[in-house]
Amino acid sequence: MIPDIQLQLKSVAKSLKDNVLPAVDPNNELAQQQIQLSIATLEIAVNNLPLIHSVMRKDIEQHLAMAQQILTTAIEQHSKKTLTQLSQQAAQVLADPQQGLTQLQHEARELRAGIGETIANNPDLTELEAIVFRFSETTVDLGRALNKPMGFEASPNDIRDVASLLTPL
Repeated sequence: MIPDIQLQLKSVAKSLKDNVLPAVDPNNELAQQQIQLSIATLEIAVNNLPLIHSVMRKDIEQHLAMAQQILTTAIEQHSKKTLTQLSQQAAQVLADPQQGLTQLQHEARELRAGIGETIANNPDLTELEAIVFRFSETTVDLGRALNKPMGFEASPNDIRDVASLLTPL
């Protein structure tokens, strides 16, 4: 039998709600907050699990598009070489639909680090800032949508759902 991770996470959340939450001291406000936060985090994971692969691919697509825009600017040669290599690697990962979550996360981190290094190594930030701002909206929107159930959004009805944010570039 292949374990169903969603079912396992749902079971843990239910156990926490039904057994642990009632046992937590109601006068310990911090402990109450932490158990509620733990339960909410598990529920977010369960609800987003079917889409997380697509979310990671979208994140790489966004950062790849950002890197390609940055490569059209007057950045120094070392940055251009590094960012070109990282962009090619990211494009290869995106071309392979069999890439797992761990590889997608690794590529996303590498590409973001390369973009950050490029920004740090190039003194004229005006053009680079404009590119980063232009491409950051989708990433921020995805993060807000993924974390909406945590209850920190002032206007949660204004936050789109994750699936609607996964349309191709």
